[in-house]
Amino acid sequence: MRQSAVSFTAKGMQFEGIIALPDGEGPFAGVVMCHPHPLHGGSMDNNVVAAVTFGLAAAGIASLRFNFRGVGNSEGVHAQGEQEHEETLVAMDFLGALPDVMDDRIGLGGYSFSTRVICAHRQLYKKPRAIALVAPSLEAITDSPLQKDGTPRLIVTGDRDRLANADGVDEQLARFNPPADYHVIPGADHFWVGQEGQMAECVVQFFRAHLL
Repeated sequence: MRQSAVSFTAKGMQFEGIIALPDGEGPFAGVVMCHPHPLHGGSMDNNVVAAVTFGLAAAGIASLRFNFRGVGNSEGVHAQGEQEHEETLVAMDFLGALPDVMDDRIGLGGYSFSTRVICAHRQLYKKPRAIALVAPSLEAITDSPLQKDGTPRLIVTGDRDRLANADGVDEQLARFNPPADYHVIPGADHFWVGQEGQMAECVVQFFRAHLL
């Protein structure tokens, strides 16, 4: 795996990120992986985000993880998830424009807070060929436009995650048409400590199936 620091511009602000390319010759499929809540320490260096991107590289898929506005060296101010889709859109275009990445084989992933960003903004569904949500809350998926979108979707959560196993989750999952792939990993809570490998394997296999 080859990693390099990058920056891109969205809405007049600079955002920092890390590109991870698999070993070997490209071009590769690519995935943008978004991080959890900035006000609770979430960044592109999060354990879940890193585990997914490392797993993707091992599977022959490139990735971009980046810091949302106001996080690390990314410019701007945290917008409570209302505007973070703007940099996510540009991140997908930026990844697809790299010489070693295929622009027509881009996926999008999010964990916790960033699943709410994805679920709330249908603008994000046009480019990716597959979308993975790791530990989304009930609030994130409730009445989301993603429920009726034809893009392949994955939801993966732990059976000890109180946010994603709240009352009403089954009702919302039943509204996904076409149905989403849904996986529950035993023993995992919302933070995935010690369970990153199982979660990442599930996400990576989903992207392999739809991007390769």
